[in-house]
Amino acid sequence: MSYDLYLKFPQPIPSSDIDRYFSSRSNYHVSDAAIYENQSTGVYFIFSWTRDGSDNKVRQVSFNMNYFRPHVFGLEAEPELRAFVARFSPNIEDPQLHGMGSGPYAAERFLSGWNAGNEAAYESFLKMQQPTRKLYTLPSAELEHIWRWNVFIGQTQAKFGQSLFVPRIMMLAVNGELTTVVVWGDGIPELIPEVQAVLVVRDELSPDAMKGKNVKDRCLVPQNTLDAVLAPFTDSGYPLRVRIPRYNEAPEALRSFIKSLPPTADHITGIAFDSILDRELVSKYLHVE
Repeated sequence: MSYDLYLKFPQPIPSSDIDRYFSSRSNYHVSDAAIYENQSTGVYFIFSWTRDGSDNKVRQVSFNMNYFRPHVFGLEAEPELRAFVARFSPNIEDPQLHGMGSGPYAAERFLSGWNAGNEAAYESFLKMQQPTRKLYTLPSAELEHIWRWNVFIGQTQAKFGQSLFVPRIMMLAVNGELTTVVVWGDGIPELIPEVQAVLVVRDELSPDAMKGKNVKDRCLVPQNTLDAVLAPFTDSGYPLRVRIPRYNEAPEALRSFIKSLPPTADHITGIAFDSILDRELVSKYLHVE
């Protein structure tokens, strides 16, 4: 099940114009289609088209994005659709219920159609098919805050330059339970958002390093454990509250804290963002007997 939108040109346009357009934009791989995949957010979708054999021109571009995804897929796709429409002025054919129909592009109606179709897919998979795999969920607002942090990570990093590191929020299954995590290496200055846990990667500060060995290890630290050694959370205009470091080099108290941490013995696996579902929709349609 997927969201499908058809962008039809009043006059056919050279396929080279479309190739150049998508090649100039971030996160696209262009061949016979333009595949969007954002490594920071995990969002993906595709624009595809067919070239006329006679003149290598294109009459229609199709947009496709899979349903049964976090609702934020639509939020990331919308500016890309809006930019394409602004550049090429196609006619819109939107067959989705609550969508745009045949008419001008409208952001709010695209999102309405996406959300309605995505919810219908939740109902189909959860209410009718009873999934056999483990489902991972987060509240919609939390999903959106995490997505906004990751989608703007490049801008945030550019703001600070090399004075501190801005981490990507990851989703991990820790002993089977979904946990929001950032990685923090050796206590470097880092803008730490309000996630559930911090995965401290020790190199210089690992116990083996003190024995002259070059072996990294990992320590999974609940966020509140850092209250004693780092600045408190503050609202600073980011999608989540953050701890802003007050040092350029880790002070001795912080170094000692990191050295004292036990390496994690937890079973940790990564969870792809596209499989983290909106909790409200799962609760609405999943009926466990």
